[in-house]
Amino acid sequence: MSVILMGMGRTQGIGWQWLTVSSSYAQCLALFCTATACIVRPWLLRLPVREAWIVNWLLVLLAALAFSYLCGIVGTVLGVGPGQAGLASFMLKSGLAVGMVYAALLRYLFIRTQWQNELLAQADARVQALQARIRPHFLFNSLNTIASLVPVQPQAAERATEDLADLFRGSMKRADRMIPLSEELALARKYLDMEQRRLGDRLRLSWEVSELPDQLPVLPLILQPLLENAVAHGIQPRESGGTIRVYGRGQPGGVMITIANPLPNEHSSQPSQEDHGMALNNIRQRLELAHGEHASLLTHTDDEHFYAVLTLPDSKGIEAQT
Repeated sequence: MSVILMGMGRTQGIGWQWLTVSSSYAQCLALFCTATACIVRPWLLRLPVREAWIVNWLLVLLAALAFSYLCGIVGTVLGVGPGQAGLASFMLKSGLAVGMVYAALLRYLFIRTQWQNELLAQADARVQALQARIRPHFLFNSLNTIASLVPVQPQAAERATEDLADLFRGSMKRADRMIPLSEELALARKYLDMEQRRLGDRLRLSWEVSELPDQLPVLPLILQPLLENAVAHGIQPRESGGTIRVYGRGQPGGVMITIANPLPNEHSSQPSQEDHGMALNNIRQRLELAHGEHASLLTHTDDEHFYAVLTLPDSKGIEAQT
């Protein structure tokens, strides 16, 4: 804009002095227009989007005209301005320069905002689709558990139905935002309580989560699919069952939660590996959409156990992403 404004006041004798004056004027004009846009921003936020863009541009244009008028008058008095005869032309050229530059800037910001909103909408749709894939699978297994209890343990089936209602009430209530880790652990315990009613002594549990922060924000139903996999692939195929161990600890920048289950025997009937992989992939995608590289789900095995290691950011890490 300095180049455009350099010759506004004079057509001859342009030198370093005039370059300095015009450059200083252009910078002060840009700062004044920016300050105007910042001052009116709270008021513009109350307007519809399209009207806000138009009003914003008009106010900045008026600010540029007012500033150029004042500078033209002061400059004329000091002997470096356009003079009375050239004041109108000076204001017009300043207004045109600011109007064109600011219109291009607003257009860029508008396109970028639309692009960001589209990305957020796509991410939200992906999250909803992933949650929809998890919940019917979870519901199917839970209803099978209750159905198996009805003929032999009707009271246990009734309690399991109440637990299932609590699980869905808690998960659907906050499906679109984070919940405290304490609530997620409570949902996980209810799910395993239901499985214990079905499997009896074959399912043994070990919880070591006292060191985890209760109020840590986590995605809803982020642990339950891992526990469901642990039951389906580590406990159910084994005649003797086994122990599912859930333990967690804090670490710099977040927490680490590990779920360990025994590997099935060689001759045990194996559930579908496709379901197993789908649950893990769903969780990884949900973590990536919510936390990016700050969260992860890793798996590994040793001679006897399968481990799912969930790493989540703490509150500071979550705030840093927003």
